[in-house]
Amino acid sequence: MTMAGMEGSVSCLIPAAGAGLRLGQGTKGYLSLAGRPLLCWLADKALQVADEVIVAVPADRLEDATQLLPRCRVLAGGGSRHDSVALLAEQARGDWLLLHDVARPFASVGLLQRVIEAARAAGCAGAFVDPEVPVARLRDGFAVEALPRHEAGVFQSPQAFRRTDLLGLIERERVEGWQPQSTMQLALRAGLRVAAVAGEKTNIKITTAEDWRLAETLEAYLQ
Repeated sequence: MTMAGMEGSVSCLIPAAGAGLRLGQGTKGYLSLAGRPLLCWLADKALQVADEVIVAVPADRLEDATQLLPRCRVLAGGGSRHDSVALLAEQARGDWLLLHDVARPFASVGLLQRVIEAARAAGCAGAFVDPEVPVARLRDGFAVEALPRHEAGVFQSPQAFRRTDLLGLIERERVEGWQPQSTMQLALRAGLRVAAVAGEKTNIKITTAEDWRLAETLEAYLQ
């Protein structure tokens, strides 16, 4: 049992069933950096902080993913990221659910730990990176409001939720038919108290070809 398990067990959920269309190099979790697939790097980190790691992959990759990740539970993902998150949450055994995207393989083990600890204290937590400059609210192509940097944070993962809370948010999402870009938006919309943990500049999200070129320069942060 991990140290996390002594204070309520933790399941790490990794939705990785997307096709990676914007990147254009195939299923993202199987792309390699420093000689290993992204899924392997991320699973290694998650296993250091969670009692179980559950990964959602495309249905046609289920068998090879199970072989690739022998210490993880692997299941076929849904038609969208949110569908995969719901499937993972429903299968999880942990009291706390740590949600992390395969597109962010550079998040440190320390960041995963800090988000879990903050969630235990507040009920819900996420990583947010300091924008370092004022942020503008945009509407119809115009800047309409300025927010000071200390009042703004850019969403990252990992994010952590009490299991019962995340299942409730998922059910509410189904009823309302709303699919936000980040699961954390559900928590904020529902009025949950969310602890903001300082994110990491190197915790980039690999979405485009430009992101991939940058990722190749950050291989030292995969450890």
